[in-house]
Amino acid sequence: MKSLENLTLAQVYPRVSGDTNLNCCGDPDCGNYGIEPAPAKHAFVGRGSAERRLKAAMADPAVAHGVGRYKMEAESGDNLHRETDAFEFTGDPRAWNDGRVLICQHLRGNSECGVRTRLISNEAYEEERHRLWVQNGALEGPCCGNCGTGYLEKPEEFIFNGANGKPSRKVGHKKGSVPRARFVRVIHKPCKGLPGSRFTVSSEHRRQKKRDENIEILSLLANGAGLHDIRRILRTPRGETEPGMSRLYDRIFWLERTLLAYEQAQLAEWRKGVERQRIKDGKPYTHTRIAHDDIVMGVNWQTKIDRKITQLNCSVSADIRSGYVFRCDVDFDPTIDPLEVIEDAYFCVARGATLRKQYRNSKGTFTAPLLHFQRPTARFDEPALFSAAEKRLRHFVGRTAKAFDAAGEALSPEAYMATQAASARADEIEHLRDQWFNFVKHERDSRNAFDGVMTRDTYTKAASLACLKWMIPSGKLTLVGEKEGQMARVVPHIFREEILADRFEWAVIGFRKDAPIDRIREKQAQFSESLAAWCEMHPDLAPWEALQSWTSSHLSPAFRTDPNDQSRSSWVGPNLASAAFPRLWVNSPIQTANEIDKTVGFPILSPRYRAAYRRLGIDDEIDDPELRAAITRRVIHATIQPTSTFMNAIRERVSIIQRAGGRSSRLGASYINGAAYNPRVLIALMNIWRVHYNFFDWRPYRTPLEADASTAEGPTTDATEDAAHPAKNGEQLRRLAVPGTDKVILVPKRRADKVIRTTPAMRMGVHKPSQPKDSGREEDSATEEETSGGATKKKRDRRRDDRPHLPDLARILYQPWLFHGTPMWAKLQGR
Repeated sequence: MKSLENLTLAQVYPRVSGDTNLNCCGDPDCGNYGIEPAPAKHAFVGRGSAERRLKAAMADPAVAHGVGRYKMEAESGDNLHRETDAFEFTGDPRAWNDGRVLICQHLRGNSECGVRTRLISNEAYEEERHRLWVQNGALEGPCCGNCGTGYLEKPEEFIFNGANGKPSRKVGHKKGSVPRARFVRVIHKPCKGLPGSRFTVSSEHRRQKKRDENIEILSLLANGAGLHDIRRILRTPRGETEPGMSRLYDRIFWLERTLLAYEQAQLAEWRKGVERQRIKDGKPYTHTRIAHDDIVMGVNWQTKIDRKITQLNCSVSADIRSGYVFRCDVDFDPTIDPLEVIEDAYFCVARGATLRKQYRNSKGTFTAPLLHFQRPTARFDEPALFSAAEKRLRHFVGRTAKAFDAAGEALSPEAYMATQAASARADEIEHLRDQWFNFVKHERDSRNAFDGVMTRDTYTKAASLACLKWMIPSGKLTLVGEKEGQMARVVPHIFREEILADRFEWAVIGFRKDAPIDRIREKQAQFSESLAAWCEMHPDLAPWEALQSWTSSHLSPAFRTDPNDQSRSSWVGPNLASAAFPRLWVNSPIQTANEIDKTVGFPILSPRYRAAYRRLGIDDEIDDPELRAAITRRVIHATIQPTSTFMNAIRERVSIIQRAGGRSSRLGASYINGAAYNPRVLIALMNIWRVHYNFFDWRPYRTPLEADASTAEGPTTDATEDAAHPAKNGEQLRRLAVPGTDKVILVPKRRADKVIRTTPAMRMGVHKPSQPKDSGREEDSATEEETSGGATKKKRDRRRDDRPHLPDLARILYQPWLFHGTPMWAKLQGR
């Protein structure tokens, strides 16, 4: 079979859009880092090309060092091999490759850089970032009907045009108060007088006829109740009425929008407070440590007979110190209709331009199918996208024929024409998928397909990290993740500005996920005993200093050894073993948080240590004391415990995320009867539960090394401070009844430390609640009790809870949080 003509880098290089270019060298120490290709600058071909190159290098040092010099190769992989047999290639098929790799040729010493980067679409990344930032439209807000400008983007361009639906003053309103407006009219000033420039805004809960069940629905969703269980719980005692599934879905989506808007407003105020405190303390920046990991969930998209599910990847990012979960993004776009996307992309007026492109070489002009990063559907999982669009049309034809057959009637003229048109379009989509793009077939079930389709994980991962960067305070960021190939592709580009400013570091860990619980406890006990013995040997060291010195003495390089020839190779796969990253990985001696036999690597370090660290081989020891101390500090803090805690909790507490068999992803997914069918509901429940987890869920939380390093330099919380003053925790003895008698004896409490239960928002400082009334007046809640020695002692009144108050849901759910910080916020509140 013939192959298509070769394409040059200048012909296929993706267009740079927005503020991020994902297609350049990913090595921070390379001169091409962040520099896009300049093929015309380095194009020296034909007779005398060597002389011209030499003259250009002597005149311009950038040419001599290879700034902007790249070459392109076909990307390897059986899933990228294509054979086209359609349109102009009918009867004369062509073989081609659907991916390209960019290779950096910048000179580093006497050799070329050689970092390989897979080409992807910058425009698709921008689309995915916008989808995740507005949470699938939940945080988009109203917009001008004429030009599409959003009110939240540019509130200064909108003016108020009065209010309608104002309630009349009734008994109970304060004297002089202004009742809230039900609806507010807004005009977009640049489009004033044009159709759609004047629209009405109102709070969403105004349209709800019954609100008394909202908090109960939220509580049930956050505590593992299924959707049908919620309907049965909310049923009236005599069974007269119960909420329908449609109403329950409406309330779920309303709760999602309200809670996401509330979180957005709280984080905006928190970032301002952190910045003010930083300036007040005179600090150069704020240091944030983020743990990042993936959670895999299954959705039943096949029939019960097939018993198959489709896996969705969720990118989870959480603050290590407090456990606050910033994001949980799913690689699924529920806002699009697969059939409409295919129609707009490949069957519109510009059909030819979205299928193929014409190129020119020395032989003349030729055409070639668009590569995956050139196509308008680059953001999606294209095989599934084409299958979903085709199956929807086939399903329509089948349902129509079945309905007329059941009635014993022939197809009406309208039905016949509609089914013929649907069948013809389905055949055309199948022809594009199989004969032109040559995708792998994805079988879908025969039921009605829902809106939405999976997105490519690379774009979702990059967009999730970009949104995370906007949610945290500006300053230094340390990212800790697992060994994921997609992270190596996008992290150096998403955080390019921070890397160049020495405000970003990236650590990658790996550990045994299949370790049995007995092995985990054994390793943890060995770690505790060894550290305790070290502290006894060095009594002059503070706890944090002792932990550092012990960890430094037990660091060792991590590598693989071939049992046959004893040769040593890199511990990681080809993505993280790239020339862009250091080769040395270390074995962490710390055995905590179920992260057993952990290995740690540092793909991106501070420039102060990066050069020395990159010179080390895969089996070299770190001899430089300063570098070894720096690596030791980073090994101690390298953990993804907050994301693991969140994943375990959400799997247990959200009914439709519970997975059959196993306690982690190592066993793979399996079919679950009654699991969620529509991923849009799954995404909404995950967002609701994440905000509830952050703001409204009491739970004890301790960082992995909190008990071992509780000094100013190490991790500290209020729990360790309270442990140092046991008297503050009340009585350290408890009463124990003597069996068979009415006597009571006093025995020491088994747990001396007081358990502090707070929310992640409290620990991070987003929510600063006030103390309950009379929390400090223990004399009012104390009772006198005679002890065995005859003395009197005050006992804490267990009925009085001295924990800080949680946010009041009854007030939070009915505020216009989406418009916080804009003039609309005060208008809808009646101010």
